[in-house]
Amino acid sequence: MIFPIMRSSAAALAMTLALGGAALAQNAPAKPGAPAPGAPAPQAGQQPQIPSKVDLVSPEPQWVKLCGKEQTTGRDACQTMRDFATSADQPPMVSMQVFELQGEDKKKLRFMMLPIGMLLKPGFRVMIDKSEPLEGKYDMCFQNACTAELEVGPSTLASLKKGQNLAIVLRVPGGDPSGHELTFNIPLKDFGPTFDGKPTDPKLLEEQRQALQQQLQKKAEEQRKALEQQQQQGGAAAPAAPAAPAAPKQ
Repeated sequence: MIFPIMRSSAAALAMTLALGGAALAQNAPAKPGAPAPGAPAPQAGQQPQIPSKVDLVSPEPQWVKLCGKEQTTGRDACQTMRDFATSADQPPMVSMQVFELQGEDKKKLRFMMLPIGMLLKPGFRVMIDKSEPLEGKYDMCFQNACTAELEVGPSTLASLKKGQNLAIVLRVPGGDPSGHELTFNIPLKDFGPTFDGKPTDPKLLEEQRQALQQQLQKKAEEQRKALEQQQQQGGAAAPAAPAAPAAPKQ
């Protein structure tokens, strides 16, 4: 199911795709050519080491709760959501949302994840702190994102409201044929009070959205200029072609 409301604009998603190639590299244990102490140096042509976990942070100051009428039934519905990225100045990589419909005991835990080459067939697991994992499958994937939805009962909702961390465990290519396991850690701080509290002021939400978009545009411009400068310096530092040897004297 496509999320009814997503705060990340198409521009933010596009920027994530443009800049996301380095997103996971920022959280990798070591850069190619600079192995961790005691680790063997990578051989020529060897792929960079894939991180096993990525601790996400939110570029937004708080969780957001939006309420309104559900389109198909006309019943009251609310969504408590937040975006998460590899750092506060990076575009969102994962969006988490808990959807509640009036009169329904079960809530819907939804995610939108940007493509990082994850393997779709194995699905993913969700764990709240040290709870038993919930198995999930991707609903659908587009060119710029995949969506997923799980139904959660009262006990799982209670764990979310008092929990500290939600882990999304998925598989990406690498290692053995079944892939490499990668964990995204999402902080749950202040989710409970927001879920139980009053809806967020739409004006405040719009101000936050505009501020985030400006921040992402500024970051993208800085990275573009830095890349252009590197390219110019690389061209200037390129060694000149050797002069042709003098003809031998007769």
